[in-house]
Amino acid sequence: MIYKWLYQNKWKESLRSSIWQKNLAINIIMGIFILYFLLNFLFLGIFADKILMEIFPDENPVNKFNSFLLYFIGIDLIIRFIGQTLPTLSIQPYLHLPVKRSNLMHYLLGRSLVNPLNYAYFIIFIPFALISVASNYSGLAAFLWLVMLFFIVFFDNYLITYVKRQFGSKPLIAVCLGIILAALILMDRYHIFSLKDISEKIFTSILIHPLLVVIPLIAFAAIYFINFSFLKNAAYLEEVSKNTSKKAVSTSGISFFNRFGVIGELMNLEIKLMTRNKRPKSIIYMTPLFLLYGFFFYPQPTYMNHDSMLIFVGIFISGGFMMSYGNYLISWESCYFDALLTKSFDFQKYFQAKYTLLVTVTIISFLVTIPYLFFDIKLLYINFACFLFNLGFNINIVLYFAMNNKKYLDLSKSAKFNYQGVGMSNFIVILPMMLLPILLFVPFSLFGFPQIGLIVLGSIGLIGIALYKPLHAMIIRRFYVKKYEMAEGFRQR
Repeated sequence: MIYKWLYQNKWKESLRSSIWQKNLAINIIMGIFILYFLLNFLFLGIFADKILMEIFPDENPVNKFNSFLLYFIGIDLIIRFIGQTLPTLSIQPYLHLPVKRSNLMHYLLGRSLVNPLNYAYFIIFIPFALISVASNYSGLAAFLWLVMLFFIVFFDNYLITYVKRQFGSKPLIAVCLGIILAALILMDRYHIFSLKDISEKIFTSILIHPLLVVIPLIAFAAIYFINFSFLKNAAYLEEVSKNTSKKAVSTSGISFFNRFGVIGELMNLEIKLMTRNKRPKSIIYMTPLFLLYGFFFYPQPTYMNHDSMLIFVGIFISGGFMMSYGNYLISWESCYFDALLTKSFDFQKYFQAKYTLLVTVTIISFLVTIPYLFFDIKLLYINFACFLFNLGFNINIVLYFAMNNKKYLDLSKSAKFNYQGVGMSNFIVILPMMLLPILLFVPFSLFGFPQIGLIVLGSIGLIGIALYKPLHAMIIRRFYVKKYEMAEGFRQR
């Protein structure tokens, strides 16, 4: 009964949400797109065995399907880390009521299982199990195979839930998980071992030895207990108070930046804004994907032979954070923008701090991705030219056009399926940043001078860096022209 009451409260809260009502039309359109993709998944599940037999005529389709399941688990973890929101509950109103804390914790954990992503995969798995697994093995084997996949998907769900809950205080956990995934991809890429072979052996053995299904069951139970213990320990008011005070100390910024005076303090404030609010924090979660973007392209010979595609990837790798966060550079402060205008505030240092922060992250992103040269040395030259282009051209474009955003942003809301504050200008500004370097490079590449194309891209970036002061002055002048127009837009909530 208590769980029914809690779910009813959550349902009413969702229906009465102003965000849901404002985005009703967008939610309907998104629902149509989701339905379209689900129908595609169903089609894929029904015809997966025929597709596999067509591509791999000499192999068992079930075994071949099993060989891709480890890749599925890795991709699922990445998708969840980026897009999965944490179920939350304002726990203080319930703590004085005759409601067991354990019930509240079980409710929170149970709510995360309602995530549609947990069940979307089974639109593929269930038809494949009924059509192919049952005919190649047995009905019982097909049922246990599905049970195994249910436990694996739920394990992924709770693993990412735990990692994201710990990310603020223990980011090393997420970093270690990312390093493990990257190491597995690299070792598979360089044939140290084959993930396909390992995956096929693991998941096919469960079809032959059904009792092995208890292994994912135990793993699921363990990660559930870990999440439950973590939540229950944080459910006491005294513990909440302690954690709040600890967090206030631990998120006081990066002391290194304080050496740079007012600009350093403003950078620290920007970092606090990113780490303490859901909307900008989601971009932090996405940044590792930007850095790993090359793994989707560089192992493929098709892309390695098309330098224009490598330019696109190079721009995205070092500039992904800059474009995603910088697109809303002023909108992040829309809730208190009026207060900024009333202060005796040096907006030159305000923009210089934002510029320095974007430059710092762009430099770090490039340095982290230098090991891509092991795929091919030319990637180092391409990524370096794209890095300079981002540093000298794209950052200034971001700063200049950030003033076109006049929509209020609620930082406390998750970015998942939330289009509040998003306008057409946010998408349009991305086009020149992504397409212009390709258009500049392609003519030189077509005439057999790709090196000159890279020099041109790098030179444009260096010119932008050299002209920093006049470009910065132009951006500040535009801000003074647009600031009241932006303030009026931010008040429309």
